[in-house]
Amino acid sequence: MTAPQDVYEPLPLYRDVFRESFRNNAEEFFGALKDRSGIDTEANAKTAAETREAEARLAGEESARAAWGWGIGFSVAALAAAVLGAGSVISDDGDPGVLAAIAVGAILVLWFMIGLCIPRRRAHADAANAERARVEELKALAWSQMAPLNALFDWDAPAKIIGKTVPALKFDPFFTEGRLAELHDSFGWDDSFNDGKSVLGAHSGEINGNPFVFARLLQMGWGLKIYSGSRTVSWTELERGADGKMRMVHRSQTLTATVSKPIPEYSEDVILIYGNDAAPNLCFTREPSSLSSAGDGFFGRLRKNGAIKSLERFSRNLDDEYGYTIMGNREFEALFETKDRSDEVEYRLLFTPLAQKQMLELIKDREIGFGDDFSFEKRRKINIIRADHLRQADLDTDPAKFADFDFQAAHGKFVGFCEQFFKSTWFALAPLLSIPLYSQTRTHENIYKGIIDRRSCFWEHESLANYLGEKRFRHPDSVTRNILKTRIANRDGDVATLEVTASGFRTVRRVDAVSVTANNGRSYLVEVPWDEYLPVSRTSPVHATEREGLSLTEFRTALQTSEDWQAFFRNWNADSARAAFRRSIVSF
Repeated sequence: MTAPQDVYEPLPLYRDVFRESFRNNAEEFFGALKDRSGIDTEANAKTAAETREAEARLAGEESARAAWGWGIGFSVAALAAAVLGAGSVISDDGDPGVLAAIAVGAILVLWFMIGLCIPRRRAHADAANAERARVEELKALAWSQMAPLNALFDWDAPAKIIGKTVPALKFDPFFTEGRLAELHDSFGWDDSFNDGKSVLGAHSGEINGNPFVFARLLQMGWGLKIYSGSRTVSWTELERGADGKMRMVHRSQTLTATVSKPIPEYSEDVILIYGNDAAPNLCFTREPSSLSSAGDGFFGRLRKNGAIKSLERFSRNLDDEYGYTIMGNREFEALFETKDRSDEVEYRLLFTPLAQKQMLELIKDREIGFGDDFSFEKRRKINIIRADHLRQADLDTDPAKFADFDFQAAHGKFVGFCEQFFKSTWFALAPLLSIPLYSQTRTHENIYKGIIDRRSCFWEHESLANYLGEKRFRHPDSVTRNILKTRIANRDGDVATLEVTASGFRTVRRVDAVSVTANNGRSYLVEVPWDEYLPVSRTSPVHATEREGLSLTEFRTALQTSEDWQAFFRNWNADSARAAFRRSIVSF
């Protein structure tokens, strides 16, 4: 069965067509890379097998070395016990026979340690060192055998395989100014969304001509931390004793106090942003429903019926501000609850009986995809999907993660990663694909394509800055994570100078004195130390280029290498650097 140009019924299509087709295409893609690299897989298989065997021998020698080391430790402990025992017997004028037995035992333990444990441990240590050197030698050979293939892994490999599998779904090589402008101008996207956030990774593209962006974001908010302090106080008081007489009694009490102070908290969020002209005035939100897993048994039907009756009462209420009118498909209304929808006419245009059927299939699925794990927000022409499986998915297509010294391991990592990438992104898009009107609606820009700005946008710059790591940019006094923001300071041809501003917090130790009442009725001040978080930031210049196929050497020459640039290359693994520079946008 061939893949259709337009996508309807995303759940059965994935099950019956795309899942197998994608795996076949991934295998074919990897096979093409292997053929292009010209590596000798049989020779690598032999080297990898020898490496595994040497690693097994190394593990055995290390285990034996550790065991004989325990023997030495036992012997030392036994000798110490013998010395202490002999000393005790002598001090008690003990039996000479007991002393002789202790002496014989100590001699045997000493022989066991010196004559057996130490030589055996040394022998296994020497054998382990030899095996370790053999493992390193074999791995170096295996890595050299795999080097031509490892060099061919590409940031865009999963996207290319998806494009071949699903022609209607196209990923961009990188997130461009043109794609961002399209979201702004045609669909009303607002960059204020990015305030206080940093883009950790982004994948943009289009499906059926409509733009989408997957983004992993780092965001900061304020929480509260409870700090505590203590103080021990003492006093004397008169107390009548059991004999009826008064006496002075000394008492003490440990007083504790707490204070709550603000603390910056960081979290990651993964979202899918999608633009479509259909139902341009409609707004609504829905969250995952616990009813989706209720099943069709007695109690499941009871819960659903209760939810439906509640929605029917809500629909009949004409006194509130909502214009909600329940539709005929009560199960859909209960599981895809959107009581805040703003336009009933457009809602019905969007959620036709077919769309309702497909959405219910997606929500109730427990075997193929991820079921009802998504929220769906529509802001007129902008749609935002959040899904639990997206937060857990690895969407970082860094080709360094595919590289391996073992051909079979590289094959497994590549195909496995691509499959999970496709499944994760497909079922995030599935709620949108379940709506036929979205697939039938093309944007004006897609129908009449003109000149598109192919320069990378700030989302891509932030993503790449975070790829390099915030430690490179953070203020030296920062003790928290950092939000990285970028701006273009200058463009010279196809090379841009960026400014990366890292914003974090330093701490200053403060002390609050809190009044606490003791059991004697008096109040005492208890000091509670706490940390005040004060903002710090640092701005660093870096360089980026959109030039295709640029090598490391060419890029360094083009940038007229600076001292900072040289330090960067000295401190960054060469293989990782080469992997980063194979990206369509070559940066930093």
